[in-house]
Amino acid sequence: MLISDLMTTNFVCCTKDQTLKEVLPVFSKTYSNILPVVDGSNKLIGIITKNKVFQALAAHPSLDLTINQIYNANPIFLHPTDHVEETRKLLLKYNVGHAPVVNEEKIPVGVMSTKQLLSSYSIVYSQLSSVLEFAYDAIILVNKKAEITMVNKGFTDLFGLTRDEVLNKSTTELFPELDIEMVIKTGISVHNTPHIIEGQQSLISISPIKENGEIISAICKVTYRGLTHLHEALTKVKKLEKKLSYYQNEINEMKGTKYTLFDIAGESEKIRKVKHEATLASKSMSTVLIIGESGTGKELFAQGIHAASSQKGTFVQVNCAAIPPELLESELFGYDDGAFTGAKKGGMKGKFELAQNGTIFLDEIGDMPMTLQTKILRVLQEKEFQPIGSSRTIHLNTKIIAATNQNIEKLVAEGKFRADLYYRLNIMRLDIPPLRERMDDLPDIIQAVIQRLSENGFYIRGVTHSALTQLLKHTWPGNVRELHNVLERAANLKTGDYIDADDVPTFGQNNEKNHPAHPSTSTYKDKILSTERDMIVAALKEAKGNKTKASQLLGISRPWLYAKIKKYHIE
Repeated sequence: MLISDLMTTNFVCCTKDQTLKEVLPVFSKTYSNILPVVDGSNKLIGIITKNKVFQALAAHPSLDLTINQIYNANPIFLHPTDHVEETRKLLLKYNVGHAPVVNEEKIPVGVMSTKQLLSSYSIVYSQLSSVLEFAYDAIILVNKKAEITMVNKGFTDLFGLTRDEVLNKSTTELFPELDIEMVIKTGISVHNTPHIIEGQQSLISISPIKENGEIISAICKVTYRGLTHLHEALTKVKKLEKKLSYYQNEINEMKGTKYTLFDIAGESEKIRKVKHEATLASKSMSTVLIIGESGTGKELFAQGIHAASSQKGTFVQVNCAAIPPELLESELFGYDDGAFTGAKKGGMKGKFELAQNGTIFLDEIGDMPMTLQTKILRVLQEKEFQPIGSSRTIHLNTKIIAATNQNIEKLVAEGKFRADLYYRLNIMRLDIPPLRERMDDLPDIIQAVIQRLSENGFYIRGVTHSALTQLLKHTWPGNVRELHNVLERAANLKTGDYIDADDVPTFGQNNEKNHPAHPSTSTYKDKILSTERDMIVAALKEAKGNKTKASQLLGISRPWLYAKIKKYHIE
């Protein structure tokens, strides 16, 4: 909403040469506590407030005094295109009740008051309440403490609670299974993750709400109606995606790759930037240097660049760290018949020759021996090479991509990597962010991994909300590769259609209580947990299985009781 939508256009201006006698009657023609002061061209030069006029009369009781001596020549002023939220903060910051609104020529076109701004928020709040009330899904709005500030009927119906039992209560205590606090803490959105709530299959979505980059609240939506139709639609979409994947695989096989840049999951700002740079890198024959920690997906980017390029040849990968130094030269450049003792009869084509008209990917180039670095430099400079033991020269039309997980600048400084080769490689540089720096992408990456696992014979419909929140709490030192391994292990362990929290490792979260250094703490906690479980079992027995009555006996809410029943696996 803009200032032009709320400002008052019924206002009166004055000039600095007018007297108090002339100005006082003007205030009676407007509801504003200020009058814009303008010059001969009707441009704003200041404001005069009603309070200032009264103060002047008290000090100098003369109506002939001009406002030239008492007006504010440096007022805060606004523009019609200013946003309401920014304006509200500005006026409150400087404790300003009214401010003039001017156009591009600095001519007053309206007046804005703090009261109008606050009224607008009341209107928006009422409109939001109406929208929530008629929403089909269960929805709550929470503040940054995860306390519920708004709730609709769909939500209270789902949990069997009244509005008064929910409003201003902490979701951490009432609805721990939603784990809204995690979204507020991390700023990572959750979209349509499955969960069983009150015995119903549901989909949970939670999004943080930010103001100036700071999370001030969050909105949680639980979809639990009409999921049958939704699943049918998703099944149709998956069938179409499978057909598309089949055709894409055929194209990729022709170019010797499995992945494209579209297969790199995530839409965070950091990963979008790198994908854009990778797309640009695919348009030319310039060398590309990919820097990133182990497991970040450097090979995926290399394959994606080749798939997007105009190179008709294949994608050839060489792991410079996996091949013994004495064999690496022949592996790269090949050799002729009889080039050395033990040489294969008829010779062998090297990786560079195999990548002719395509792309060669020199992975872990930071581990390449210095002697070979010199020869690679010549290939980059001259675009040609000779196989070992051969007099023939092969002219290259090959795109070269190199990658390393090491600090290559440090290697150059230590004399372990040639500076001139580094400069030759470092033309189009891609810095792949680690997973911990783009946790917003985690849900998308999980979905992509599950899709690949499904294509490899696993039957997985997704991960539950509990499993997702547990995965979001890990820092992922092994990056996407570690995530893939964790999900594949879970796919082998799961007993249902979905990967649940029990299928996912705790990543050391419970290690402390079992540590030998804290035996007494562990025993004490175990006793507390045991006592809590026994109390719940006893209450359920006394209430003959009636959970509402049991929660009343224990003095706790029903959602809290359900969460504890699930935690302790109470039947």
